[in-house]
Order: sequence, then C-alpha cells, then structure tokens
Amino acid sequence: MFRNFLTLVVFCCLGWTSSLKAEGQKDSPLKHVDPMIGTGGIVHTFPGATVPNGMIQLSPDGDTNGWNWCSGYHYSNTSLKGFSHTHLSGTGWSDLGDILLMPVVGEIQTQPGTLENPEQGWRSVFSHDREKATPGYYQVMLDDYEVNVELTTGRRVGFHKYTFPKTQEARVIIDPSNKIFGQTYRTQVKMEDEHTVSGYCYSNGWGGKRYVFFVAEFSSPIQDFQVATGDQLTTESWLTAEDAKGFATFNTEDGKAVEVRLAISAVSLENARENLASEKMNFDQALAKAEQHWEEKISKFEVKGGTEEQKRIFYTGIYHNYIAPNLNSDVNGEYVAVGKTLKAEGFENYSSFSFWDTFRATQPLMHMMEPELSTDIMQSLIARHRDADDHLPLWELCGFDNTCMIGYPAVPVLYDAIMKGVPGIDKEEAFAAMKDIANTNKDSSSDGEGGLEEYKELGYVPADIPKNVAKTLEYAYADWCIAQLAKQLGKEEDYKTFSKRAQNYKNVFNAEREMFWPRNADGSWFGDINMSDWHELQPHWVSGNLWAYEYFVPHDVNGLMALKGGVKSFQKHLDKLFTEELNMEGEEHVDISGFIGGYAHGDEPGHANAYLYNYAGQPYKTQAMVRRIMEEMYTDKVDGMPNNEDCGQMSAWYIFSAMGFYPSCPGDEQFVLGSPLFEEVSMQLGNGKTFTMKAHNQGASHVYVQSVKLNGKPLNRSYITAAEIQAGGLLEFEMSAKPNKKFGKAEGNRPVAPEAR
Repeated sequence: MFRNFLTLVVFCCLGWTSSLKAEGQKDSPLKHVDPMIGTGGIVHTFPGATVPNGMIQLSPDGDTNGWNWCSGYHYSNTSLKGFSHTHLSGTGWSDLGDILLMPVVGEIQTQPGTLENPEQGWRSVFSHDREKATPGYYQVMLDDYEVNVELTTGRRVGFHKYTFPKTQEARVIIDPSNKIFGQTYRTQVKMEDEHTVSGYCYSNGWGGKRYVFFVAEFSSPIQDFQVATGDQLTTESWLTAEDAKGFATFNTEDGKAVEVRLAISAVSLENARENLASEKMNFDQALAKAEQHWEEKISKFEVKGGTEEQKRIFYTGIYHNYIAPNLNSDVNGEYVAVGKTLKAEGFENYSSFSFWDTFRATQPLMHMMEPELSTDIMQSLIARHRDADDHLPLWELCGFDNTCMIGYPAVPVLYDAIMKGVPGIDKEEAFAAMKDIANTNKDSSSDGEGGLEEYKELGYVPADIPKNVAKTLEYAYADWCIAQLAKQLGKEEDYKTFSKRAQNYKNVFNAEREMFWPRNADGSWFGDINMSDWHELQPHWVSGNLWAYEYFVPHDVNGLMALKGGVKSFQKHLDKLFTEELNMEGEEHVDISGFIGGYAHGDEPGHANAYLYNYAGQPYKTQAMVRRIMEEMYTDKVDGMPNNEDCGQMSAWYIFSAMGFYPSCPGDEQFVLGSPLFEEVSMQLGNGKTFTMKAHNQGASHVYVQSVKLNGKPLNRSYITAAEIQAGGLLEFEMSAKPNKKFGKAEGNRPVAPEAR
C-alpha cells in the first residue's frame, strides 16, 4: 500500500510539472521532438539529456556490449544499470559511457548484474510507461527501488535529481569503471567532504587511451561512504583500482530529492572542478536553461502542414543534428587532442567528428544554420594540423582519430564551410591541413590499408587493397575540393595536381562492363565477381555497396554520365538501380538496409542518388523517389530509420528533402530540387536572413512539381544555389498528382556538376 501511495504522489507531482511544461510549450516546436525515435531497431540513438553540441550526454545505460547498445540504451531494455555522462548518437560502433551514477535503496551490492539476471546486482527493472524523454530532460522510475530519476545537463555539467522514499539506506553508486565497449585500466573514487566525491577513469577504446576526471557535488550531506574493488567493500574514503567504485549513503524523507551536479574533464581534476564551478545552478534552473537552448535551436525551423508524424520526424531530425559534434574544451580553453594537452585560443574546441557520414548533409546544413559553431568546428580541425602538429582526422572521438571509414572526409567539410562563407577560417591554414592529409596515408581501422601512395602513383587504389573502388572514388572527390581551394588561393601547381587527381575516378571505370571495377596494380582489370554474393563484393566496395558507389562522383556527375553512354543511357542505369531487386547470397553488411531495388538508404554514400535524375533532365523521377524514400524509410517509432542515425546524417537527408532541395555535391553552390513534403517550411539562417519554402496544392499524392518560383519570379531550372538560399527569400512549388516532364528537362535548366561548368 505504501508503495502504491508513493507512486501516486510522485506521479501526481510529475504530471503537474509536465502539464506546466506542456502549457508553456503549447506553441513550441519542442512538443514535436521525441528523443525516443531511434532508440530501437539498429538506429542507435540515446534518449537521455543533453544540450546542443554539449560536452555531456547524460543518458541511461541498459548494457555496454553488443550491437544494439552502441549508445548504451536500447528500447528493448527492461532493466537499467545506471546513468553515465557521455554517449554517441546513432553510430555503428561506440565507446564512452563515462562516470556512471546509480541511485538505489537497501543493502550495498558491488556489481551491477546483467540484462539476463538483473537481480544479481544493483540493476533495476523499469517500464516505458514510467519513462519520459524531451529535449534536455530524461525521467524514469526505477521500479526495484521506487526511486524517481530526473536528468538534465548544462554544457559541461550533468544534473541529477533522485527522489527517494523515506529511508536511511538511500545510496548513490559512483562507478567510473563503466565503459561502452571500452577497456578500463585504472579508476579512482574519493570522498573529499560530506558533499563532494571526485575521481577519474583511465581507459582505452574507440576514443583512444584517455582520462576522464570528474567532480560530483551532492545537495544533501553524505552520511556514510564506502568503496569497493571487485566484491571487496571497505570503509575507506578513497580507492584506486582497476574497477574502483564508491557508495554514498543518505538519509531521506518522503519525497525529498537528492540532487547531484557532476562535471568532467579530459585534462585534469582541477579543470573538472572549474567546469563544475562554471555552472552553479540547481536542477530546475539547469532544466529551464537546457529547454531554452533547445527552444532557440529547434524554433529556427517553422513547419506548416503535413501530418503530426511527419512533423515529429522532421523536428526530431533537427534535434539529432544538434547533438554532435561535441564540445571538447574545458571552461579555461584546455583540451586533449592526439594525446596532447592543448589550449584553444579564440575558439572552443570540438570533437566527435563522424564526417564520413555527415559531410553529405549534416555539415552543409549546419554551415548555413550555425556559422559561429561551424567556425569553432573548422578551427578545431585546423588546430589538429597547426597546433597539434598532426593530420586531419578520418573519424575523431575525444580528440583521437580512430581512422574509421575511408577517404579524407574532413576535407569536404572544410571546403564546404569556406564556400558557404563561414567566417573566421584562415584559408591558407585550411589548405595546408587539407594538402597534408591528401599526402598522408592512413590505414582504416574498419576498412584496411589506405592505399593512398598507390593512388598517387597509379591514379587509383589497386584491387589487392581492401575497398579499393570505394577509396578511389572518395579520394577523387576530396581532391576536387582541395583543387578548388588551391584555385582560390592562386596556387597554380597545386590546382593542376589535385584537378588531375580529381579525375582519377575514370581510371577505375571499366568501359566494357559500363561500371566501376577493381583494377590490378599492373593496369589489368580484376577478374569476374559474382554480383549476387555479398562476400565477393565486400573486398572492393565499402560494406559491399556497389550500388551506392556506382554513382558517387559528386563533383563530376556529367563526366560520369558520359562514361555511362550519355544522358539516355544514364537514365536507364538509374531506373535499373531503383527497380531491379537484388537476389543476394551470403550475409550482407549490417549497414546495408532500407532497400528500394538496389538502392540502400541505410548506407550514406548513396544518399544523393535519387537526386541524380535532375542532371539527366528527368527531375519528375527524383520527385517521386525522394517522396517514396521519405514515406517508406522514416517513421516516428523507436525504430524510425533504416539504419544507424550517424550523428545527424540520416535525419539531415530527411530535413533537406522535406524542404525540397538537397546538397548533392557538398562544396558546390548548387542544391538540387526534389519534392517538398510540407505546405511551408521557414528556416532562420545564421546570417539573420529567413529562407521560406511554400508548396501550393500540397498533398500525399501530389508529389510532382509543376512549376517553381523564386522570390515571385518563375524558376525553370531544377536547382537553386547556396547564395540564393543564404540571401533569404521565398521558394514556391506548385504541386500536382501528375508529373510535368518538361520542367527541368531542357539542358540549360538542369544542374551541372562543377567539373563540367
């Protein structure tokens, strides 16, 4: 009876608080954001609290091993082991889960237990019915202890609020040994005084060998403190061990909350202390500030029309695009990168760069929406070369390049920022960093030897090097970006060198087969491949996704069309891509998913493919296909995307597509038109201008564009430019259930890839 009464009291309070929040947000786009979208399936997002691009991602951990738990949480969870302060959003591999706290009641248990047997440790079962997630806020009731957990964050501080029942055995477990996939070497916990616990963890993982120092401040005095390693529990006030854990005990009255503020630093304990001091707030104040931050970001977009499901997908996609990259520097400017302690002068340092995914749409979106943030991110990249005397990263986490994926994807991110006028970028420094990485071979942790030296010597990556076709194509595109900056800077020799390298994609095009094909180092073509066997494709194409890379020449689509026999032949190739079903043997790579014919939306290299019909004078086919992808590949359910969300990219594709245009070649000025999903979308750009899209006669079956106007004047071409977007104004579509096959058909009205202009 007492348990039922306590539950009623807590949830009446929660309901009152939520109703106040809902009342205040009745006109806010935050009501359309659902952080639970993506926490199921293999999307790998987390539901916990964070602020835009903050250092802290305070979220529940259900498990720390297994494909489903790349973010520490999966919607299939029935128990939780605690709440840690760092998480990756939507990635296909993971690390982090730093500094876990867990509120419990009763006898101390020194181990968390397992998903299969939670009763063997301190874990608690929970119900999704008593769980809530909104931007900047997470709440769950731990059923085993009747403890209500509420979480929010600042930029460098996590805020916990634990409402315990009346007991003298209210405890908070501090576990710095918790890691998602990582390996812990050494940890420490120390009770400094009756309100403060500090410590660190030294570990190794996807983010490299690194320290995380922490300082935690409790609102209530600690009545008792014990430490443990393994199952050995002692009454010492501190402990250093491979798996040191602390157990703080409190006396609580019915309904009284224990609040915790916890700050971290990769540099030092003193920096963690300074970070904590920089955000002196209680939980409610921190929550109000977090919600204000999210309100400022999400409300930059205003949507009219569409279904409630479509709005939830769209606004939650915006939310996902503001989670990473993450703040990496302490309040005093110090940070760790490539194993060195450095100091950011005049900028804030960021990390968590999933650029192989996000250069395609997330970063182009952020360059326009958040130029000040982009400036800091670009400065962070340049600093890797300038200050750390190192190279641009492939996939950077916590300042460490884990070299996941291929190419040099930081290059198009830098060049696209320069092209879009992001301020504060020294072009000479940017070029030096770009040229350096284009001459520095990096073997991939996920895809083997880099093959860059062979690429430079032969003009392609040879067939005996893993993922050779995909690597050749990625290198060639990034080389085009470098060539364009060299041209801007008047570096004629560099321009010639990288322009030539940008054409290397042609060296792996097999004219007889009419497709890209592996080529041996002696110049001969690789032999036959069983095109229906995933195992035979994977040595040459990333994830085996031949069908994505077959069209990945973003800087020279027109050159690709010529290789494939001209415009009409290219149209037929695209038709085949989207209509011919694959009948494959063997186990496909986990990233290959979301099929329409041979097109797999779950793998990023093909994200521009549906837009390529515009280059061939058939934009009506693009219009139908992008609407189909939006309809079939996205929902507002927990498994609402076909694969890893990948730090915003999967969502960014939807955001651009729903607005009716897409950056098919980041670094180029042209955005290719598609089929807008809503009646109206306005976005407040970072330069103070507002760009609005309106779609007249919009409807579920009205997927085809009849005509377009830009600022009231007819627009016959099937693209707009970055300058036109950034100038602000109005883009109007007239929609219909029937295609207008004349729109965008004439050669002069088609987008033209930059190498052909």
